[in-house]
Amino acid sequence: MLRRFFKLSLRAGAQGVPIAGVAAAGWSPAGGLILYWAESVLLLGATAILLALWARRGADPAEIARAGIRTRDVLLVHGGAFGIFGLFLAGILFILTDKGMVAPGTLVDALAGLPWVALFVGVELAVDLARLRAASAADLARRVDAGTKRFLLFWLVGFVGGLALVFSGKPLVLFTLFAAFKVTFEVGAVLRHLTAAKAPLPLVHPGSGV
Repeated sequence: MLRRFFKLSLRAGAQGVPIAGVAAAGWSPAGGLILYWAESVLLLGATAILLALWARRGADPAEIARAGIRTRDVLLVHGGAFGIFGLFLAGILFILTDKGMVAPGTLVDALAGLPWVALFVGVELAVDLARLRAASAADLARRVDAGTKRFLLFWLVGFVGGLALVFSGKPLVLFTLFAAFKVTFEVGAVLRHLTAAKAPLPLVHPGSGV
């Protein structure tokens, strides 16, 4: 119970950094969006570390393939998705900055919050590493699946909201909407992962599915 609460607090804390920055520290909403993207990239890196170390403990390659948790495949699919979205976000912010809708110091705001987000993700990774020996392929597959849903959330809210932002010129509205979805998703993902039954893992295609 204590570990569950601790992990939930860490994930919620990472989500709270952009919100606190925009609401209390005067960061630009666009900087908060960049920070959410950076946090998701860090979570992908943490997942890749866990997958690689779990595989090195002597796991059956067939089991890894069946679970869809090959490190290379996850990095290729998820890294590519977040990379493309990063370019899309950079393009949107460039247009808005050129139109005077976004302040030029957006990146500075994001960099100010990055160490705090990295701290939360790093501590969560340390907690997961401490119990990696007890992790099953199903545990890791659920983490990979959460990553898939995460970048789908980015594309759904980010693409539609980004285009609306270009025409509305109100970054705070998009940030508020995105933050609400992101907090709900991340808290729900941690709760589902921690309470999931150790059910047999269904067959999935490699690369599908944190």
